[in-house]
Amino acid sequence: MRDGWLQRSLSVLTGGGFALLLPEDYRPWVLAVLLLLGVRFCFWRPRDFFGQLKRPELLLLGTIFIAGYLYGMAAESILPEPLTLETVEVTGVLKDWSRLPDKASGTITLEAIHGVQGESRTGVSDNQGNPASIAHLTSNWEAPGTSGLNEGERFRLVVYPDKEGKLPGLWEKVLPGDALFFKARLEKPKPAGTKGGFDPQIFNAARGLEGVLIARGEPLAIHPGNPPLAWRVREQVKQALMPFEADETGAGTGPTGAGSAAAGASNRVAGEIGVLQGILFGDASGIPSDVMERYRITGVLHVFAASGSNVAFVIILVWSLLRFLPQGMRIGGSAVAVIFYAFLCGGSLPIVRASIMGIAVLLGRFGRGRAATLRWLFLAVLGMFVINPIVLKDVGFQLSVAAAWGIVAVAPRLVQRPWLKKLPGSLRGLLAATLAAQLTTFPILVSTFHRVSLIGFVANLFVLYLLGSVLEVGLLGVILSFSPVLSAPFFQVSLWLLQGADQILGWLARLSWADFWVLQPGFAFWLVWYGAILVWLFGREKAGFIAKVFLRRGGWKLGGLKKTLGVAPSSGEDNRLTWVFKARCARKAQPSQTSQMSHTTEIGLQGLTTGGSRLLPLLLVLALWFLLWSPWAGSDLRVSFLDVGQGDSLLIQTPKDRAVLIDTGPKNERFDAGERIVLPYLLHQRIRHLDALIVTHEHADHIGGARAILDNMPVAWVGVPDSGERLQNPEWRGGIPEQIWRDPERLRLLGAGDRIELDATTWLEVVGPREILKGTHSDPNNNGVVVLVHYFDQTVLLTADMEEEEMRTLWSREAELVDFYKVPHHGSRFSLDKDLLDRMHPKAVFISVGRNSFGHPAPEVLRYWAERGIPVYRTDEGGTLTLHLGQQGSAIETGRRLH
Repeated sequence: MRDGWLQRSLSVLTGGGFALLLPEDYRPWVLAVLLLLGVRFCFWRPRDFFGQLKRPELLLLGTIFIAGYLYGMAAESILPEPLTLETVEVTGVLKDWSRLPDKASGTITLEAIHGVQGESRTGVSDNQGNPASIAHLTSNWEAPGTSGLNEGERFRLVVYPDKEGKLPGLWEKVLPGDALFFKARLEKPKPAGTKGGFDPQIFNAARGLEGVLIARGEPLAIHPGNPPLAWRVREQVKQALMPFEADETGAGTGPTGAGSAAAGASNRVAGEIGVLQGILFGDASGIPSDVMERYRITGVLHVFAASGSNVAFVIILVWSLLRFLPQGMRIGGSAVAVIFYAFLCGGSLPIVRASIMGIAVLLGRFGRGRAATLRWLFLAVLGMFVINPIVLKDVGFQLSVAAAWGIVAVAPRLVQRPWLKKLPGSLRGLLAATLAAQLTTFPILVSTFHRVSLIGFVANLFVLYLLGSVLEVGLLGVILSFSPVLSAPFFQVSLWLLQGADQILGWLARLSWADFWVLQPGFAFWLVWYGAILVWLFGREKAGFIAKVFLRRGGWKLGGLKKTLGVAPSSGEDNRLTWVFKARCARKAQPSQTSQMSHTTEIGLQGLTTGGSRLLPLLLVLALWFLLWSPWAGSDLRVSFLDVGQGDSLLIQTPKDRAVLIDTGPKNERFDAGERIVLPYLLHQRIRHLDALIVTHEHADHIGGARAILDNMPVAWVGVPDSGERLQNPEWRGGIPEQIWRDPERLRLLGAGDRIELDATTWLEVVGPREILKGTHSDPNNNGVVVLVHYFDQTVLLTADMEEEEMRTLWSREAELVDFYKVPHHGSRFSLDKDLLDRMHPKAVFISVGRNSFGHPAPEVLRYWAERGIPVYRTDEGGTLTLHLGQQGSAIETGRRLH
């Protein structure tokens, strides 16, 4: 790689990415080390190993790397401060607008802020010194200058319908471009509170958004606007597709009374129309959840992102249509088509970034070979990093860059493989590009989603190009959508192709081994995976030469290394490379040393250049190990209170690698904490087996995610409270699979006095339920499992949702001596028995709580602990809270920084 601009671009991006991906507390220390290395380098003489890279160029690259690092360190300072305003009056211009079955949404740019009401910021406290909560705030209007809002900020706007399914007032009639005055609830989100979880701050910042506005009441129209052409075209396409759904509904009715068949056909076609719009414009809002899951399992969900793959298909379509023109005109025509497609998709930042990279790849064809294309690609990435450095942390951006790099750098090498050379030229190129993109994006996908689609390669090879044909034919229909007669045949063909693709994906998704969850691979996996790709790209000879020089400089004996690797010399030695290295060594060595050094060099080079056939399989085995096996255990007991919103989920991890999960968080129609938060967290912690799952009681905010855990992770046994006939409730039967209820080996009834041994130093004592209580304020809450965790001489009382009635039945002298206490029922006032709590003297208490309408945590509960001077940790503020218990003491780690 001798392209100077490519090297400099990569230096800046590597420095910036290094800073952004490092934990915030480590960044200053790493910067100090980099500066010390820079000073040391000024007095260091580069050796001949660097070839044509001279000392000034190395100094320049090092300086650029540190500059990128500094720029990356400052990137997160542009993130908006978390803020919640119960009611804000604003004037804004609607930029995009879409009506969905359950809501309407779009984007809006603020023009004026008239006043705010009910403000909550990170670090704001109430009059008892506790962080403020919306439920406790007064309703006084404040001056807009103190609200943390600025004119010109962009927000996602959401409007929910009333009970009759209608939007309030003028919301049914608004159009993009309209200037509106309205009231809304405003949220600038907090950063991710759980390791490996979704980060709404990064997601919004990478898309130029500050947060979300949830409209309240009717808007007032300030002045009408002119909807942009792209929006009008998309609406025109929606109108053109409506007859297809109507025709299918009419075809399914008849005297036989097959109304259900008609409804099924209508739903199927509606789903296909939603998929078509998702592929064409990147709008996945109209796609049914079961279809989304099918595409997710088969690894082709990215077709709805209107990003890299869609841009690639647009380029392929236009490139083939313009094949009769000179290359320069084909490049220009393809670039114009990409710009038009980005405009058609509404100009969202992800599609704009993907389009910029696509155009950069096209411009690279003016140069010579892959180097010119890579130069333009990474210069484009560098430009986007300079404009908005936070994009390097956005998963969508990472996937686009990795896929583009794979297509440009890896695919040309794959095309030369013997097993691909036998295929026709066009098919060979398509297969190579698909495989290259999957290879280069695999670590990102696994680290983000913790899922591996085994049939994803097959689906991407065949179905993806079927979907690409859908995009290309559909775009021709979009161009002709001004005439329903002309566009109808293209849309009909697209729907037929989608029907075939859907059948294939449905069959693939039903395979039992279609996909599976994997452990968080970690940095080592990334290093091994991308290291193997780079070794393959550079060639075994060059990689061996680089590795050998570093090993030699470090005092390693290459002959011993060769024997360790089991590599024998062969006649395939690269004589030219050996001669070059011998010559360079000879210029630096004394005459008496030259012969011996050259001999060692030849042996080491032979071993390394012929050992690639064993090196790559070794790297693949290492990569598989990082995915499937857990690391060694830690030295402390960890009790983690997961940030699952308004619900409970706790994880106990012992130093001997034992793990017990207590509760699984909430579940509703749109959100399953078990699948979205708890399971990914377990995999991020590299837990592949649970020794027990304890469900404290049957409320949905505790049992909701149980099925997602039990369906995807081995669990030795499930514990439920010994609460008699209550276990026949539909909440219990629906929350836990029936096969577990029928298996006495996997189901345990827990009551006071039970003891669960985890290892020699850790055990759980079940202290409740002591008896079955009836007629209480909440029988499910007062018959839940209460656990006392013992670790050496330290204890933690985990109280589920018990209220005063159960507290009085199980209270004991041992409970009064606990070191840490989980406040019951999310801080409810019904669990505040001051007479009992006054006997307890914990070092800290924890509240698992999220946004709710119950007033949790209650002001009197917060006031009680504040008056006693005992620290209160809340998951809605600190994110996932981890209590570390060791023989030397304890520590509490928060998922997000508390100000």
